[in-house]
Amino acid sequence: MPVSAFTESERQLITELRARGVRFMVVGMSAALIQGARGSTEDIDLWFEDSSDPRIADAVRAAGGIWVSGSFGMQPPRIGGKLGDRFDVVLTMSGLGTFQDEIGNAHDETVDGIALPVLSLDRIAHSKRTAGRAKDKLALEAIEDALAILAADKQR
Repeated sequence: MPVSAFTESERQLITELRARGVRFMVVGMSAALIQGARGSTEDIDLWFEDSSDPRIADAVRAAGGIWVSGSFGMQPPRIGGKLGDRFDVVLTMSGLGTFQDEIGNAHDETVDGIALPVLSLDRIAHSKRTAGRAKDKLALEAIEDALAILAADKQR
């Protein structure tokens, strides 16, 4: 049996979001890993254009999950149930503009045969640098290494 980055339910959620036309992108360390950075993360950060879009809840339910709305715009919504707790909803990113500002810095990467919109490594690096937390500083080294390798490959 082939190794997969996603469970069947997680794959179904991504497929359902895309089928419904929900605008989102994968951000944070999960997006960096998809693009070749070394490291690890326990979650998949999803940044939605509009986290109150009812099509998100529909997609989550279609994948067997539960969508719990955030409170008063302060807490991000949560995804759970059959989908587990690997997906985190991101409302903003340190040092970056709005979703609308940043979607132009995203591109599709194929994972398990699914096209995923991911935020570019350079924007992830900028966000990590701006956040400045200890875990972000550690991740930043791996992201900068990946950026250097990609730049060297382009020069060849």
